[in-house]
Amino acid sequence: MKIKFFRNISGIDMHSRTQVKRAIWGLAFVLPWIIGTLYFFLYPMIQSVIYAFCKVNLTTKGDMFVPVGFDNFRYLFTQDPHFITNLTKSIGNVVYQVVIIMIFSLLIAILLRDKFVGRTLVRAIFFFPFIISSGVVITILQEQVLMTAGTISQQQQAYMFAAPSFDYFIEQLSIPESVTNLVKTVSMSFFNVIWKSGVQIILLLTAVNHIPSSSYEAADIEGAAAWEKLWKITFPIISPTILVVLIYSIIDSFTDYGNTIMRMISNFFELGQYEYSATIGIVYFVIILALVGAVNLIVGRKIHYAV
Repeated sequence: MKIKFFRNISGIDMHSRTQVKRAIWGLAFVLPWIIGTLYFFLYPMIQSVIYAFCKVNLTTKGDMFVPVGFDNFRYLFTQDPHFITNLTKSIGNVVYQVVIIMIFSLLIAILLRDKFVGRTLVRAIFFFPFIISSGVVITILQEQVLMTAGTISQQQQAYMFAAPSFDYFIEQLSIPESVTNLVKTVSMSFFNVIWKSGVQIILLLTAVNHIPSSSYEAADIEGAAAWEKLWKITFPIISPTILVVLIYSIIDSFTDYGNTIMRMISNFFELGQYEYSATIGIVYFVIILALVGAVNLIVGRKIHYAV
């Protein structure tokens, strides 16, 4: 009896030590993320909030931070002639870009699910742009390869890639200006969709591959059409991943380097107006947070979680 009792105690101790070891290893893996969040997000965020409520003077002697209250925010919403316009344009662009990216990514994921010769290569091709591109790189490609910079002088600075002007090529076709503008818009949208869909395709492809084949077999026995299987089987099962991809696409589009508000933040920072750059960044952060929360609240009600 005593031997059995001590065995039970030793078993409990071994279980406790195992749990402690797992907790320590878990903390060790999460610790770099915690440190990165504190140092690269929380600290700059607090610093930006301080800047937004002050007048920053880094080049003159005296007080570096002069409190001004909400003056920067009042100027942003009442006197800045560009912020509201750029914000409206930014939200409008994100809406249609996200819709197109979601449809395109889901279509490619469904196509890449089936086995065919060269499937691995095709998968790598669609994910390759995400590996080599960042917000800055894709902007360079747009402005210097497709020659979509705002001014002629900017277009002439295509020193990285000696590519002919896409606008010039279209103009040489002698087609109406309305058609020319439509072709330019479609080509740029197609470029953006391909280069911004890498992560979305991988996530949706993973979700599609985890759909049990028995579900489709049962649907085939019942005589379900392809459209019915898509709406009744594919969409409900991968709906949690669709929500993740949707939120990721919204944030990625809002924080893209070519976004008009992101350009405003960068331009004011380069001009040394750190307090105004921080003000725009904080307001923009709150707006994105509110929009993502609204999308999560609305779309989240339609999500089907498998038991």
